Amino acid sequence: MEFGNLNNLIYFIFPILILIVMFLGMKQKINILKSLKLKNKNKISILKIFFMTLGGVFIVIALLSPQKEIENENIKVKGMNIYALIDTSRSMLTEDVYPNRLEVSKRVLSNLIKSLKGDRIGFIPFSDSAYIQMPLTDDYNITENYISALDTNLISGGGTELYQALELANKSFNEIGSDNKTIILLSDGGDFDEKVLNFIKENNIKVFSIGIGTNDGNVIPKYIDGIKKGFIKDDNGSAVISRLNSDFLKKISEESDGKYYEVNNLIDTSTNFYIDTLNLERKNERDEKVKTYIKFYQYPLILGLLFILISYFLKEVIKDEK
Repeated sequence: MEFGNLNNLIYFIFPILILIVMFLGMKQKINILKSLKLKNKNKISILKIFFMTLGGVFIVIALLSPQKEIENENIKVKGMNIYALIDTSRSMLTEDVYPNRLEVSKRVLSNLIKSLKGDRIGFIPFSDSAYIQMPLTDDYNITENYISALDTNLISGGGTELYQALELANKSFNEIGSDNKTIILLSDGGDFDEKVLNFIKENNIKVFSIGIGTNDGNVIPKYIDGIKKGFIKDDNGSAVISRLNSDFLKKISEESDGKYYEVNNLIDTSTNFYIDTLNLERKNERDEKVKTYIKFYQYPLILGLLFILISYFLKEVIKDEK
């Protein structure tokens, strides 16, 4: 026997509160009756408290979902292996989208993950360098913690080293023998890089690019100790304007037989990603264990309600002390 929802342990506070409140109420009632020279049978009052508290305990046990494993089966799961490459360079702090490009990227990535079914995803942030922040996983519940941790301080420097991020992803794909090499690229585009296009074609990587920002762009805020202090300037003292390089991102997706999406304050075409990948062949197959349980929550629930009803219908008898 085990419990399937231990998060509900906190609800044991309610039977404890019931016990305390009813016990204090009984004491107050006794004092009032004494002042009126009346008395009641304390045994019945104690039984009412006991049954009400016990009923609360059994209901909380039902919320814990008691269960017993009756079968453990291996099944075949097919899905894509996907690496999300997230641009964390300083230009992603540009506020031409609200609140800035990086926060929009995090929101878009979170929404994309909700559409995945059986696919594994990993995260590779990149700036002047790149690293695997989260290896490939199909445990989508843990992804939010990694997404929240994404910021421009993860990697020193402010450049956009997309090539290194692609190398890391490709190496990981090769290590697990993945036939499908799928990349989701979230970036403002950075500078055009011919070797990126060559690498993608040579290694048969399919890239779904998501351009974050606008063609007009905006200045890049400068942060010191987490506080915005002016803007990043060039050698001539002029504020640097960062614009979305959609042409480069479109080129990457076209060359790799992927798709390009764009996100700003007015449009978000990244929502088409799920539909666009439905027809992709899921070649990667893996074994997963599926456990089957028989549930027993109904038994403590019935007992809990029964004890509460008994407590409710117990009648206290009040008599004159004389």
